[in-house]
Amino acid sequence: MLLYLRRDKFILVPERREAILEYIQQNHSATVAELSAKFFIGETSIRRDLSKLEKSGFLRKTYGGAILLPANNNVLALEARRHIEEVEKIAIARKATSLINDGDVIFLDSSSTSLAMVPFLKNFNSLSVVTHGIPTAVNLLSFPQIKVYLAGGFIKSNLQSCNGVFTCAVFSSMQANKTFISPKAVDRLFGVYCSNEEEMNVRNTMLEHSIQAILLCNTTKFDQSAQFHLCELKKFQVIVCDKNPDKEWREIFSKNQIKLL
Repeated sequence: MLLYLRRDKFILVPERREAILEYIQQNHSATVAELSAKFFIGETSIRRDLSKLEKSGFLRKTYGGAILLPANNNVLALEARRHIEEVEKIAIARKATSLINDGDVIFLDSSSTSLAMVPFLKNFNSLSVVTHGIPTAVNLLSFPQIKVYLAGGFIKSNLQSCNGVFTCAVFSSMQANKTFISPKAVDRLFGVYCSNEEEMNVRNTMLEHSIQAILLCNTTKFDQSAQFHLCELKKFQVIVCDKNPDKEWREIFSKNQIKLL
């Protein structure tokens, strides 16, 4: 069957699906409406295409669209990551916020999990937040009682975060009560991993200038590894998970005197 890719060109369904996948690979995510408008195809047909691509393992459907799977792109754009395991991230964010006290100075990394903490911070009367995540900083501006510091530096547009020596200089000039970090992966032998070198450097600086380090970790990240090693697991005093991990991991946390939340 022939369908339109553009107004002036007919293409076969497999070719259209290849074009849809290429578009999502470039943008990391897309909505059904966005794809329908771009390829001049009805939304019902787009949903069928996304279902087929999902079954083939190329992407994951979300409410109203799709995102590229991390396996197909080592560092997904923030907008795409926000839609991965949203329920689990909210659960982690809610638990993590319970560790904060009024008057604290906290460091938040640029992860989508830290961003999920923002709505839960509105009830604090006095709080100082330092972050290199641009959406995190912007969203916190809705709460006038919270002092917001953006650790500026080189901006990576797809990640919507600041990195580099200027970013590290801001974190190193301050002292936090608590640092919240979400990893790329956690290995039982070697510890915590990041997605890229810039992320690793910034998070190491955050850890060096904080009294308490808190790891925000979905249990799907356990027994995984990534390219850049951040630190040993024992560097963290608390780990916040979406659900109770298995017995072996609980024993590892206990052995390293890490509180599990």
